[in-house]
Amino acid sequence: ECLEELQTLLQEDDLKDVPLLVFANKQDLDLALEAQEVMEQTKLEEIADRTWNIQACSAMTKEGLEEGMEWLIGVISAKKEAS
Repeated sequence: ECLEELQTLLQEDDLKDVPLLVFANKQDLDLALEAQEVMEQTKLEEIADRTWNIQACSAMTKEGLEEGMEWLIGVISAKKEAS
């Protein structure tokens, strides 16, 4: 279901060329999938029409959240400067 929704969103004209940030959340839990596993299951490596990143994080501990947002801000800023 998640993969289908992601594919639908990536095909939206309004979201064309918009960078994609995926948070691999719940890294504070033993049962959480690692970022690499999330990347494989969502087939992120197949996305070639936009910049994307996957960030391991824990919303509970806030670990990884700032890094992910900094990446996103950097990509958007660079895109604005280039245009």
